[in-house]
Amino acid sequence: MAIEKHAGLQQIVCECGASQTRTYLADEFDVMVSDARREGFVFAKVTGEWQHTCQDCSRPARPQGRLL
Repeated sequence: MAIEKHAGLQQIVCECGASQTRTYLADEFDVMVSDARREGFVFAKVTGEWQHTCQDCSRPARPQGRLL
């Protein structure tokens, strides 16, 4: 759920720890976002801050059946 930066490279990382398949230079921000969307990341602005969620975390939980 953040953009992690290290040694001049950056990548989008979900809260669960899933990250993009590659890293990007600072001037490749648009490419990074486009690739993340293609990989299934979902972007949403919540209370003024961007959240980045991987494909697995963005799926609603599978119904487990009826309780009653």
